[in-house]
Amino acid sequence: MICFDEFGPLELRPQGGVVWAKWGEPARVRATYHRGGGTRTLLAFYDVHAGALGGIFRRRKRVREVAEAFQRLRACYPRWRLFVVLDNLRHVHDSPQLVALLRRLHITPVFTPTEASWLNLTQAQFGALKRATITNTDDPDHATRQRRIYRYLRQRHRELGVRGHPLEQLHSIRGIKLERH
Repeated sequence: MICFDEFGPLELRPQGGVVWAKWGEPARVRATYHRGGGTRTLLAFYDVHAGALGGIFRRRKRVREVAEAFQRLRACYPRWRLFVVLDNLRHVHDSPQLVALLRRLHITPVFTPTEASWLNLTQAQFGALKRATITNTDDPDHATRQRRIYRYLRQRHRELGVRGHPLEQLHSIRGIKLERH
C-alpha cells in the first residue's frame, strides 16, 4: 500500500527555527520584499510496508503534474498491484482524467473521508521532513532546497535499511508513455 500527498507550497523565504546566538545579538533574518522564485510542491509517495518516502518537485499541483507523478510511481512498481491512499483534493484527485489514468495504470485509489487527511500516513512523515530540512534555513534557490530534501530522504532510507528502494529513484525516472490500442 502506498500513500500519496502534497507537501507545500514551499517558497524561498527564511524559515524560523532555533539557533544559538550571543546574548543581545540575535540572528537576523533577511527581508523578503521580492520573492521572484515562485513556489514548489513535493508530490510525495510513502510505502507503508517499507517505510520509504519519495517524491518529485513541481511548480504546480494540477492534474497534469499529479498524473505524471503516478506514471512515475507505476514505473517504480511495474508488476505490483497498487492501492494508493490519497485525500480528496477537489478538482485534482477526483478529476475524471486522473481517475481514468489510474484505471489504465491499474492503480486503485483509496480516498480518505472528508476532514480526515490525518488517515493518510504521508502526513506524519512531513513533520520530520520539515524539521530536518527546512527549519532554520534561508535557501538562495529551489535547487538547493531540493538537493537537501533528496539527501535527507537517502539518509533516512539508509538508516531504515531500505536503501535502493524504488521510491528513492522516483525523481530520476521518466514517466511511462501510455498508448491506446
